[in-house]
Amino acid sequence: MRYPICVKRLIELRARLGRTKETLANFTPFLGPRRAGLLLALFLLLVETGMSLAQPWPLALTLDYVLSDRKQLPGFWPESLSGEALLLAGVAFLLVSITAASRGLSAFRRYLLQKLGQETVFDMREALYSRVHDLGLDYHGKRRTGDTITRVTSDVKEVRTLLVDSIVEIGSSVFILLGMLVVMVWMSPQLTLLALLSVPFLFLAVRRYRSALVERMRVVRTKEGAIASVIQEAVTGIRAVKIFGREDDELERFRTESEESLRASVDSSLIEAKFSILLGLVGGVGTALVLYFAALQVLSGALSVGQLTVFIAYLGLFLSPLWALSRQANQIGKSLVSGERIIELLGAEPSVKEAPDARQAPLFEGRVTFEGVHFAYEDEASEVLKGMDFDVEAGSRVALVGLSGAGKTTVTSLIARLYDPQEGRVFIDGQDIKDFTLKSLRDSITFVPQEPMLFRATVAENIGYGKAGATREEIEHAAGLAGADGFIRELPEGYDSLLSERGESLSGGQRQRISIARAMLRESPILILDEPQAGLDAEAADAVEESWRALTEGRTTFVIAHELRLVRSVDRILVLEDGRVAQDGSHEELLASEGLYARLYALQERDRVQP
Repeated sequence: MRYPICVKRLIELRARLGRTKETLANFTPFLGPRRAGLLLALFLLLVETGMSLAQPWPLALTLDYVLSDRKQLPGFWPESLSGEALLLAGVAFLLVSITAASRGLSAFRRYLLQKLGQETVFDMREALYSRVHDLGLDYHGKRRTGDTITRVTSDVKEVRTLLVDSIVEIGSSVFILLGMLVVMVWMSPQLTLLALLSVPFLFLAVRRYRSALVERMRVVRTKEGAIASVIQEAVTGIRAVKIFGREDDELERFRTESEESLRASVDSSLIEAKFSILLGLVGGVGTALVLYFAALQVLSGALSVGQLTVFIAYLGLFLSPLWALSRQANQIGKSLVSGERIIELLGAEPSVKEAPDARQAPLFEGRVTFEGVHFAYEDEASEVLKGMDFDVEAGSRVALVGLSGAGKTTVTSLIARLYDPQEGRVFIDGQDIKDFTLKSLRDSITFVPQEPMLFRATVAENIGYGKAGATREEIEHAAGLAGADGFIRELPEGYDSLLSERGESLSGGQRQRISIARAMLRESPILILDEPQAGLDAEAADAVEESWRALTEGRTTFVIAHELRLVRSVDRILVLEDGRVAQDGSHEELLASEGLYARLYALQERDRVQP
């Protein structure tokens, strides 16, 4: 159906207002705890508005009753201050009082709003950061890390501007406009109508530039997220960047993203500059018209010079709130872009959810069973697991072997419910793992990754990360079991030595043993080791092997291994192929069967003996 242009614009306006209202509604819970502070700020704003309206009147009193021949004082002025000197002193005192009160109220209101705004930012960031941790690996795998960081940091600041600064400035502008309109109509209805002629042109200017500005800011926010991702990826992989000499390429990636952000930012600044010029032109023409006709009224005796001064002052104040409203319309447009990005993150639902009646996991013995498990990643068409079935006894050590992409990591991820299978079930001790809360389930599982995850913290803090509230004795005992106590004590400050980010100041074997000590501390019944000796030399690998064999004692252990000689002593080997368990047995049994395991082992042995 075709609509007239005016109807289309009304429909568009209604849709924009609806989106704005919906966006704001998502953030009102963050303002709820600060309702009392916001009401106090509103009250201060009302008083401040009254002070602003009173500011031009001392000058008017001076012009009309001190510097002119009019001697009939206004009714509110005390007779005791009727002398010129006393009148002038009284006017000066009134001016100082109004200015001081206005400034004081304004300063306190700004402090109060800054405090409320920062508290709102704190709560929003906490909620976003919590949501980041709630969301599953499937969500984070599809999004750039830098973009998520930008939403939690700079986008929150933009929304804070919307919720506190913009709304308060709009409220202030509306109150001042209403107050001045009342006084201006009382002084001269004709001049007030003349002043209002510029209002439609101001709102036309807002409509003209707002949509273009919002679109540019949407590009800017997206590109800022991309820039953060480029920086994060380059800094995280700085070793690879330097090894392969790709500094210039990384700089070019950064420059490409930055240039697109720069163009969008410059475009938005140009739009705002044009908008400001147009506002100034409209305001200047409106003021000139009012001044011309007001001067004629002064000459005719309809207005006094003081009243003319007040009216012109009010006109300037009248245009300022209109300009402020126009600016805030643009600012709100920019903030809404950030608001939409935050709402998208807050509204994202984790793919792995707890059941409403989920209970705490008991102290498991560690028997793990897969029953007809089918799984496919969201962005992949084919299934990774196609009816996976196996049953692992508690306390046994099991190696997961297979070609790359066979599903070894997927199996361990499903045990910890990092993902949920599309079909089939996973059991621990005969109980469906979906019956347990996620935290209690994952507290029962320890994961030692191929690349140890160490933080910029002391050695003791890195080991203690495995168990909340671990004592120093527990930390040192775990390090001793992992074979790490010796080299830790040789560090400059021992267990209190501060590690560099990702533990780059340590060797690969040392990092792995600290990671194993962290796992030792957890004492969980189920353990997952991902290539525990990958990338280590023979001496370091032997030391780590002793550590992880001590770690696996009495625990149900899954070892992901490509280096098959490392898993010869495990209790059982599951060979994965085509999404299923193709072979199941001990090292000797699988070698004798001449299947996939025997072929892979023979290839590795042949490569090892070749010069």
